[in-house]
Amino acid sequence: LTSGDLIRVLQGHGGYVWSVAISSNDQFVVSGSQDKTIRVWSLTSGETTQVLRGHTGGVLSVKLSSNKKYLVSGGNYSDKSVRVW
Repeated sequence: LTSGDLIRVLQGHGGYVWSVAISSNDQFVVSGSQDKTIRVWSLTSGETTQVLRGHTGGVLSVKLSSNKKYLVSGGNYSDKSVRVW
């Protein structure tokens, strides 16, 4: 961040990305999208390591627990759910 240089672009969602979170150890990023999926990305490789499916609408929010044991996601107006992964 100090240099202001772009390090990596993570691509793979089929819709708008509405939420992102980074792990406390800076090893991975999670993203929630309009495409109803959550992606887990390796910051080292830039590759998707997991695609989590289950929401019936877009994923508006994602949050990692501090110990990286849980991921919580919130769905949009049609999904109306909070899911714990």
